[in-house]
Amino acid sequence: MKSRLKSLLIGGCVGGGGYAAMMAAFDYYDGQEFSLWKFIFNFLVFGGSNAFITGYSFKHAGKKQQE
Repeated sequence: MKSRLKSLLIGGCVGGGGYAAMMAAFDYYDGQEFSLWKFIFNFLVFGGSNAFITGYSFKHAGKKQQE
């Protein structure tokens, strides 16, 4: 697997999983029940955003090295 794709997947999964787990912990602290759909939504949205930002920074870091 290419290092860029690997970095995107790891960054997205770690970022999304951490965010979703923190939000689930805050909901638990507030006395709400665990919602699987809310967890999946948080994981996908924040993980996707994190992967996009990681890819964007890799793309621009490569351009700066060429200059």
